[in-house]
Amino acid sequence: MRQLFAIATIAFLAITACDRSHDGKLDESYETQLLDIVTYTGVDGDNHATFRLDQHDDEAPINLFSTVNAPQKVAKDERILLSYSIKHKASDNSYWDINATSYTRIFSDSIRVNINPIDSYSRRPIRLTSAWRTGEFINLYGQVEHTGKKRFLYMLIDRDTRNNDTVQAYLIHDLLDTPQDSIFYWRDFYLSVNVGVLKSNHYPCKVLRLNLNDANNPSVTHHDFKIK
Repeated sequence: MRQLFAIATIAFLAITACDRSHDGKLDESYETQLLDIVTYTGVDGDNHATFRLDQHDDEAPINLFSTVNAPQKVAKDERILLSYSIKHKASDNSYWDINATSYTRIFSDSIRVNINPIDSYSRRPIRLTSAWRTGEFINLYGQVEHTGKKRFLYMLIDRDTRNNDTVQAYLIHDLLDTPQDSIFYWRDFYLSVNVGVLKSNHYPCKVLRLNLNDANNPSVTHHDFKIK
């Protein structure tokens, strides 16, 4: 059984689908490598790792079946960044058989509700590249200041807006009193937050407004995501 290896740094560029041989012809032995945020769902009857690929907005998810053993130190239902290629697709696209090659653990969490006033939480800038929803998850990709130390990075609902059509949420980014001279450079990050509770009948909201501090585009202070 093959082992699924963790990669220490996040690779964002897909590996070329095919290359050219010495005679200039395309070598189709290379497989297109995909990079997606997925949920690790455990192992099948053959002890092979399985994953779930949530599609954009509310499209049906796709189950991914691999031939590797379980990724080390990854809990069931944890979100990871998976590098893989497709071996076979079901006719109804409900599942894919894949070759999983590597993974990266990412920031993942469930959305929280504030206890203290929103203004008391740190909202250190990020550099946002993209933000999107897949099923019950809101995902962010961008850069944060690298310190080599622990930090808090999560989404927080303003409890005073829980019963509104538009719920106000905030990206909390706290470097935990890291000295300024300990900040070296900006590094890539992925964040995936489960907002499924907002889709339940306990919340009447239709839209989640994510307020954030974006150093790339300071004039854009929020992004809206349709929930229902």
